[in-house]
Amino acid sequence: MLFRNPDKRPGGFAWAFLFAAALYIACMIVQSFVVDPGDVSFLSHKVGAVHHITRGAWLVALHIHVASALVAILAGAMNFVLTRAPSRPALHRAVGYAYLLSVLGVDGTSGYLAPEATGGEMVTVAFNLLNVYWLVAAFLVYWMARKLRPDGHRRWAVRSYMFLDTNALNRGFTWFGVHAAGLPFATAYAVAVWLSIAVNVALGEILARTLYPCTSARRA
Repeated sequence: MLFRNPDKRPGGFAWAFLFAAALYIACMIVQSFVVDPGDVSFLSHKVGAVHHITRGAWLVALHIHVASALVAILAGAMNFVLTRAPSRPALHRAVGYAYLLSVLGVDGTSGYLAPEATGGEMVTVAFNLLNVYWLVAAFLVYWMARKLRPDGHRRWAVRSYMFLDTNALNRGFTWFGVHAAGLPFATAYAVAVWLSIAVNVALGEILARTLYPCTSARRA
């Protein structure tokens, strides 16, 4: 399976995963920093925005948020595929710290952006819950490594990494809600946010326990 044996050289599916991550990063860089750096397409759907947050500050926070997420996507993919601890422990550790710092960047800026979330208070609550869970998951990735519990470390890494596809799932579910279900954009986006969080929690748990089954009585 994809990353089941940490001592085995990466196979074709692992390389495909890394290529897909790199392709997604490239697409997001073009979309967020070249084609629509002002995020006009998304801001056009916001209603009742709170005016004490300026557009300029909001965009700076958004760009840091996106850039941090892209670094986390790349760092996580590298550690899963290329820099695994048994073969390159120092590089694995350095890339892991880059991942954790990037998660903090995403979480910190999300705390600023969440009150302005499209869809109202229910979406703000969803993002805040996501931020707390993701922060705990990222901490447990670090803590399991410090406690020399590799199985737990890998499983929490999978759970944490899954939340980096939240944006893609949100876009997909929102598109479906608007074009297939005929919902208003704000409603479709609110449903998409909650649905993507539920999917990520469930899928992360399934993948964590499938890719890295428990090999000891200590489960995590």
